[in-house]
Amino acid sequence: MCVETEMNLIKQEMFNRSKLGRAVHGMLTHARVNRRLICGLLPAVAYLEKSPEDVLFCVLPQTRPGDSTMHMQTVLLQAFCYENDIPVIQVDSSDKLSEYCGVQNTKSGCSCAVVTKDLSLPPTPEDEFPMSPTEQILADFYEFTLEEYPRPVIPLPS
Repeated sequence: MCVETEMNLIKQEMFNRSKLGRAVHGMLTHARVNRRLICGLLPAVAYLEKSPEDVLFCVLPQTRPGDSTMHMQTVLLQAFCYENDIPVIQVDSSDKLSEYCGVQNTKSGCSCAVVTKDLSLPPTPEDEFPMSPTEQILADFYEFTLEEYPRPVIPLPS
């Protein structure tokens, strides 16, 4: 019991929320440069319907209070991702998410972003596509916080 608690404390220190915000920024920037980023609800849903097995992460901003339509869309998207074992990373700002995704001229910001696997890399012997160190940190964070409720929200840096 004591060893498990000690390991949890070590992991919590590893998952410093400000470092995670920079990790999300780096992952989105890298995915955008490599054309592995899909931004916006309709394009993301279309891709998820077609190839959910090729999705590495779904990044969702917190919904604004009073925006019930967006809240329902987010809940349904999270449920779909959960059913398909797609990690959902929740962030604090749709405006910053839009900026990181390279989306401009939107009134409400980016409603979601999907990061796909890098299919140009050869799969591992377990038939999994390798993740970058930043992506692995975020995958570990997701696994570590999977049973937390409410889900943790990562603050994005400016």
